[in-house]
Amino acid sequence: MSIIVTPLRRRLVMAVLLALACAGGVIRYQAPDPSTLRDVGTLLLVLWLPAVGNLVAYLIRKIPARKPPPSAFPPGAPFAAQLSARIDTVEPPAGWLAALDPSEQRCTVLVGRRGFTVRSASPLSQWLAEAPQTLALECLVPSAALRQLVPGTAFHLLVGTTPVAQGCVVEQVGGR
Repeated sequence: MSIIVTPLRRRLVMAVLLALACAGGVIRYQAPDPSTLRDVGTLLLVLWLPAVGNLVAYLIRKIPARKPPPSAFPPGAPFAAQLSARIDTVEPPAGWLAALDPSEQRCTVLVGRRGFTVRSASPLSQWLAEAPQTLALECLVPSAALRQLVPGTAFHLLVGTTPVAQGCVVEQVGGR
């Protein structure tokens, strides 16, 4: 039979541990210095550690979580270019371009091990056929992306997990 942990039982166990730790403190204070009773008091006194750990975990859970970063561009938001990049497409897998959603504008700029979601003004299927070219891109989280995507930065462009282009940042167009 398993014991189900509930908040009430957790508080009860914490209260018992703290009571035993207090009893250990009293025993330790009253027992003669080199004695077994003093050692038992010391062991009981150590029981406050899990209770404090539990209290700290409780307080950390009460701290409000940060707002997660956006995962998609707002629907209907106008395109605002922030980067100008020179791109050259790479050969996609056979049949991949035909399976691509014709209205898809989002892709990922990969710099080293960091990826940034961006979108272009025109659908991917249009500009993938016309490379090399200079492309205007808008970053989903410009505060993070524009620090890494300075002029001259080389990158790879992915759609999902498929590499579709490689390029270099020409300039930062929009404000931060």
